[in-house]
Amino acid sequence: MNLMNAMMLSCVKATQLMELRELCPLSLMEKIQLQMHVSMCSGCRNYMKQTKLINELLRRTFETAPVAANTDELEAAIVSRLR
Repeated sequence: MNLMNAMMLSCVKATQLMELRELCPLSLMEKIQLQMHVSMCSGCRNYMKQTKLINELLRRTFETAPVAANTDELEAAIVSRLR
């Protein structure tokens, strides 16, 4: 197996790394592999942009979400935001 084959990721592995990096830091090798893959794969590049946007919107939503004393209040707040 040559170096290029060892460095290349499948789209499945690339998307797994995109999700994993939200939970914990990637190793240097994983970062390089992911960057190489995304630079050549427009589908994964779009997926990365979309997940960044979704994660940012979720962060903003939960940072500004009202703190409810019980689940009924929380459910009512969620339903009102969805409308």
